[in-house]
Amino acid sequence: MSLLLLAGIALTPVPIASAQDIDLAPAIAAREAGDFDRAIELLEAADRARPDDPEILRLLGTSYAFARRYDPAIATLTRARALAPRDQDIALALARAYLWSGRIAPAAGLAATIARDDPGNAELPVLAQAINRARNADPGFSPRPLIALSQSLARVRVGGTRREWADTIVTLAVPLSPRMTLSTDLERENRAGIVDVRGSVRLDRRFANGFAYVSVSTTPDADFRERWGVRAGGEFAVAPILMLTGDLRYTDFGRGKTVSAEPGVRLNSPSDRWSVALRSINLWDERGDHRAGWALRGEVQPRQRLRLIAGGATYPDTEAGITRRLRSGFVGAILSVSDDVVVRATYEHEDRRDSYVRDTGVIGVSVRF
Repeated sequence: MSLLLLAGIALTPVPIASAQDIDLAPAIAAREAGDFDRAIELLEAADRARPDDPEILRLLGTSYAFARRYDPAIATLTRARALAPRDQDIALALARAYLWSGRIAPAAGLAATIARDDPGNAELPVLAQAINRARNADPGFSPRPLIALSQSLARVRVGGTRREWADTIVTLAVPLSPRMTLSTDLERENRAGIVDVRGSVRLDRRFANGFAYVSVSTTPDADFRERWGVRAGGEFAVAPILMLTGDLRYTDFGRGKTVSAEPGVRLNSPSDRWSVALRSINLWDERGDHRAGWALRGEVQPRQRLRLIAGGATYPDTEAGITRRLRSGFVGAILSVSDDVVVRATYEHEDRRDSYVRDTGVIGVSVRF
């Protein structure tokens, strides 16, 4: 009889925990508090208790990614996607893990798959924009440390004379977390022997539906640049093809101060293959008078690694504490030689009323390491 009882016990199936049986609230609370190590510990236990649950794997994989443990993040999210190939939240999480690790090509491939399977996905435009900005070496979107050098040479007409100006910019960007990047610029501008050296620091924070930034700048012993300034702004998606943009700026030129506000909109394809951005430029000049202008910028990506840009603007511009109307236009190209090397070239034309006319060629290179 005892043997029969033991046999019955042995043959009785042991119930496996379901996702509903596992309390994920402590792990989610740890994630929201930024304690990713604790969240990973709890979610790894949940994965052992309920293996091959896509939701647990998604939470675990994204926690690895937030902790900057990209290899296990990608492996875990790949498992989740194999189990739930139609779950776009998992696909988006895997694409972000690839992007944050600096593997731009597979991130772009997944974004293309999401665009095909779910073209109305609200998070797709922001993801596609982040991929393209990372590919084009935008410092605020760099998944790995980046160094960039830009050199411009300009022919300038001032009255009846011609002069040559030069501008050199060195940029260093360092990701502080998967969604936060700190960058710094050092710019030396030489206007026919009059030199200003300007330094700036910028912090970018990316969100699921956009990004925001804040920056400060200073120019010791400034001749024509601002003595110091502060700027903040961002861009957020309000529809699959519509982004709202905004920038606020305060600058102190010593002899005068200016404040500007630049609200705008950006229309783009879901895959960010093209975009058109329009900004309204509102400046309160050194006398407190309001002046207005606009700027238009277009981008198109005819090939995966090539982006063409063009634009024009007319707006009030302040130099050396004096505000004048500026009309400008530019054309350019950005070429991703590889995932780590980007080259850009632009031609710019500026006509500053009662001041100068400038034609500028710019060449730049960015390298991730």
